[in-house]
Amino acid sequence: MKTDSIAAALVHWPVLDRFGKTTATAITPIDVHDFARSCAFFGIRPVYIVHPSEGMHAMVREMLAYWTRGEGAKRNPSRGKALEQVHLVRDLDVLRQECGYRLWYTSARPPVDSTVQPSALAGMTGRHLIVFGTGHGLDAESLPEPNGWLSPIEGEGMVRHLSVRAALAIYLDRLASRDASSLEA
Repeated sequence: MKTDSIAAALVHWPVLDRFGKTTATAITPIDVHDFARSCAFFGIRPVYIVHPSEGMHAMVREMLAYWTRGEGAKRNPSRGKALEQVHLVRDLDVLRQECGYRLWYTSARPPVDSTVQPSALAGMTGRHLIVFGTGHGLDAESLPEPNGWLSPIEGEGMVRHLSVRAALAIYLDRLASRDASSLEA
């Protein structure tokens, strides 16, 4: 699988709260760690953390410094290597305009009928950014128009909303799949 043209973003704003209102969520260290580690496992880089708050950026920069240049880098070098791929941005427009990414959104309930299997991205030209939302998902109406939506993860249980870390791992595994036909919904 060719992943050198695929990156991932974890969006904390604009996202939806449980009432469907636009909000910002706090960046959590576990999300940053798990996103970076899962992406490193599958060869996806860079990893973008999207949040408008300078206070949140400062907290993440301090955490990244600890794990990439501080004591954490000595104790767990592989975690530091994964976290070196994390970049902070204020919004997705920067990534689309300055980096030329094609945006692919994820959702348990995409607002469109036509979706794309994650494994299809590996065969497409250009630079691609797989976009994940925190809270209760991306506020698509407040985000730049995507190139498309990835097929939702279908489950059989009573819970309809996976944690964003679990969804990332599943999507990246599907992206890495050599047999895309086995993933057809």
